[in-house]
This record gives sequence, C-alpha cells and structure tokens, in this order.
Amino acid sequence: MERRLAAILAADVVGYSRLMGDDEVGTLHRLTDVRKTLIEPIIGRHRGHVVKLMGDGVLVEFKSVVDAVECAVAWQQALAERESDTPENRRFRFRIGVNIGDVLIDGDDIFGDGVNVAARLEALAVPGGIALSDDAHRQVCDRLDLQWNDLGEHRVKNIARPVHLWHWADERHPSARPVEGETVRRPSRQPAIAVLPFANLSGDPDQEYFADGIAEDIVAALSRFRELLVIARNTSFNFKGQAASAERVGRDLDVDYVLEGSVRKAGNRVRVSAQLIDVSRNAHIWADRYDRDLDDIFTVQDEITEGIVGSVAPETLSAEIKRATRKTPDELDAWDRVLQARWHMARFTEQDVVTARQKLLEAIDIDPDLASAFADLGNSYVLSTINGWGGLGAAEASKHAAEAARQAIQLDPADGAANAVYGFTRIFRWEFDEGLNHLRRAVEYNPNLANAYGFLSVALFLTGDFSGGLKAFDRAVRLSPRDPWRGIWMAGKGIGAFIAERYEDVLDITRENIRDNPDLPTPYRQRAATLAVLGRLDEAKVELERLYERMPNGTIAQVERAVPIRDPEAHGRWLNALRAAGMPEK
Repeated sequence: MERRLAAILAADVVGYSRLMGDDEVGTLHRLTDVRKTLIEPIIGRHRGHVVKLMGDGVLVEFKSVVDAVECAVAWQQALAERESDTPENRRFRFRIGVNIGDVLIDGDDIFGDGVNVAARLEALAVPGGIALSDDAHRQVCDRLDLQWNDLGEHRVKNIARPVHLWHWADERHPSARPVEGETVRRPSRQPAIAVLPFANLSGDPDQEYFADGIAEDIVAALSRFRELLVIARNTSFNFKGQAASAERVGRDLDVDYVLEGSVRKAGNRVRVSAQLIDVSRNAHIWADRYDRDLDDIFTVQDEITEGIVGSVAPETLSAEIKRATRKTPDELDAWDRVLQARWHMARFTEQDVVTARQKLLEAIDIDPDLASAFADLGNSYVLSTINGWGGLGAAEASKHAAEAARQAIQLDPADGAANAVYGFTRIFRWEFDEGLNHLRRAVEYNPNLANAYGFLSVALFLTGDFSGGLKAFDRAVRLSPRDPWRGIWMAGKGIGAFIAERYEDVLDITRENIRDNPDLPTPYRQRAATLAVLGRLDEAKVELERLYERMPNGTIAQVERAVPIRDPEAHGRWLNALRAAGMPEK
C-alpha cells in the first residue's frame, strides 16, 4: 500500500447517545445542518479533506499540522458561539484530537498508527477542547499563539508507546466540561509489559543473536494479545547490557510487568530461563526453565518462544484479575470491570454469568470502544445458549451473542480474541462454514491464543472432525494448561466423542470435566445420553437428576437448538439418547 506523512484530525460529538435518546430525529437534523453549514466550510478553508464520516464522528486529513490545528480551533470557537443560545443539555460539543504521522492509503481511506493515535487523543480531549500529540505540538508551538497545557504521557489502547498529550480549550467558553450526569469516556487501562533483552551467559559472543532472537520473538508474539500493551523492542532493548532492576525499568518505561531471562549454551544443549515480575509489588509471579537440544536452532527458538508466551500472557491477565477483584466499586474503570467479569465467568455458574454480564455492560457504558468487553459479553451469551442460563432461550441468547461478537470484530477486525468469539457465536447459530472461517482466522492473527484453539476444537468436534478437534484441543491445552475455559473445550471434546460413537471415551472425558468443573451442566447431560445409548438407563437417570440440579430448564426443545451438531444423523441420535434417559420434550 502507498504511504504518506499526514496531519490527522479526529472528532466526535460529546454525549451523542444521550442526545439521540432525547430527540433522535431532531438531533440528526441538527447535526447534519452543523456539518453542512459550519464544520465542512471551516475544513475547506483550512485545506482539509474529509476522509470519512462515522455516525457522530469525522476523520479529516491535512497536509500541514498548522492547518489542522487552526481548523480545530476555528471549529471549536465557531461551534461554541453558534450553540451559546441552545439549552445546555441539547448543546453540540466536540472532542478533537490532532496527530501527525505515517498513514497507509487504501482507496479513499487511510489507516495506521497515525490515525489510531489521533482517535485515542480525541477520546482524551475534554468537551470543546483539542488534544494534541507531542509530535504535532512541536510543529505548532512556535507558530500559533495558543496556550497549551502539558498533560504528560498517557498509555492508550493498541499503541505500543505512551502518548505525550498537550491540551487546549477556549477560555472564553468555560462550558468546555461535561454536562451534569453525562458520562465522560475514559480510556481503559491496559496492563503494560516490557520484555528485556535476554542475557547471554554462554561465554560465546556468537550466541548473542540467539538470546536477542528469543526476546524479539517474544515481543512480537505478545503484541498479538490486544489486551496487553507491549513496549516496542527498540525501546526495551535500550536496557541491553545494563544491570537495571525491574523497579527502575517499570518506572522508566511506565510498565506494570517486566519479563527478563537468560540463555546458556553448552555443547549441543541450550538452557533458557525466564521470569515475569509484577513491578508494583516487586514480586515474581511466574518463572520457568527450558532445556533443549540444538538440532534445529530455529525450531528450538520457536518452541521456547511459544512456551514462554503461552505462560506469560495468561499469567499476566490472571495477575490483573486478582488486582481488579481487590478494588472497591468506586475505583473500577472499564478494564477492571472486564477483569472482574472474567473472574465470575470462570466459575461457570448461572448467577456468576449473570453478574459477569452486568459488569461487562457497565464496562461498555464507560468505554464503548473496548473490543474485549464486547467479546466477553458474547462469551457470556454463548454460555447462556449452551446451558439455558439467565432466563434466555437458546435462540435469543445466540442472537445476543452474535450481536456482541459482531461489535467486537467491528472495533478491532484483526483481534484474534474478537474473531474467535465471533466464530464461536456463528457455530451456535448453526452457521458452520462462517464460524470455522473466523476461528481459523483467529489462530492466524494470534497463533498463541489458547482460547482461539479451544473454540476451534469445539467447532471441529461439533462438525464431525474428531481428529482435527483433538489437534486443536491439544494445542489449546499446551498453550494454557490451567485455562479457566478448559471446561468448555472439554465439553466440546465430549460431544465430539459422542458424535464419533466413542462412548467409553465420553465417559472418561466427562468424568475428568466433572472433577475439574463440578457446576458445569454440560458433562452431566453428555453422561446421561451416553449411558442411555449403552443401555445403562438407571445410571443415565441419576446423571439427568444431577443435570437438573444445575440446569432446571433442560428439555429436548432447549437442547435441540443449543447443541449445534452438524450431521443430522448424529443430531437425531443425540436427542433420542436424551429422550431415552428421560429428558422431557418441553
């Protein structure tokens, strides 16, 4: 794609949802009029080009940062003057962010970090104000007679380095602040991690490249986890050769976690040690050692990277969940609510899933751009689809799951987790091909994302590919042996074995699943059906009673839609087995 340097202006209307809720038609008419008669002429006078309109937002490209900032100032001043006689609760106010950076050109659209930073700056601006990046500020500070407030560095979503923020607001209009009761969007805090260069303890300078290669691969792989803010290699490698403490690294790079390690080679053997440190507590939360033969150095490098990343990402998020559960309600931001929701969902009870859903809706209300909140909301509805939780029928729950997952993927199309949830929800709407396509895309976007492989395994089991499901399942478990979602992957393995008529395997799989997840209804249902097929009807009825203790509304009508078995013969065999066990039709 073509690249060019550009000044980018991103803007949106403050409190747009509230305005639409009060008067949908009137708000649309007024916004269209403001755009046509005020904003677009100002953009034109300052040689700007409107790239796209996005509901209540607009993205504009300029060749000059001075033009972009002068346009933003004229925009805010003219709008404040125009709206001064409008009742305050109906007044239009914009947040504006301006950045200069490299952009990718795709037809009439532009992409890249230059655009992403402008959008994040816009979210940090106060109503009626302008937020400016440090690079943009350097271009205008001596050219324009404006008073800028230095607000320091901020970590923002999906941007590797902290963004230095400068802010302007028109002193003539002190109303550049939220209306009472209006929710101000706050960017959600992501856990930040720095991967330090691995120390070469081999006494062989030629092995330096191997140590650096391990650390570089870990940085690249961790960066695929969109919930982690991973410091760029060029920044963290500034500490190469220094005896810097984790506390100093955390302070200098403004990170929560530091990963450090060492490489020692002796003959044809290599030993790699790694440890993850929580900077705030100066405590080790994970450590491991990897011993390998160097038959194929690149394969060994890949294996060690996979092992470290497969542990570090879940351990980091697990530490974040523990941190969030210790906070009081008034301390919680959107990200904390997502983490608390995950803690509840991992318990796999009906009340916990309902509680998790409420916390996710609160997170979305605070930060409507948080893709992970929508993805987890989709997961909560998938659990309702499977287990009949929350008073929702399977069809209604799967519809809500698909809507939430679609929103997640629209917010971040290249997010492996969002694609995994979207694909999973399509499977439970019986849209098998589309579901499998997105699940395979998810593991391409993030080859180290355990739940993407876990969801893919469930989909393959349900579509009759038992061997393929086993491969995906084994990789998910290898990446995250203690993953809280393993019970769902195991449930997929159980139904896959039933479809493949491997009934003794079903009993072994469900026995293990019940041992680890005693409150999950699915394995009891699978045992009841399997024991009925084997003619052990008394035992089947006992398992059905255990199922009803966890899922009182279990009926053939509910299960018929909730368990999407692709093969009609296998689907009929499954339902008939449950009938034989004694499950009622309705």
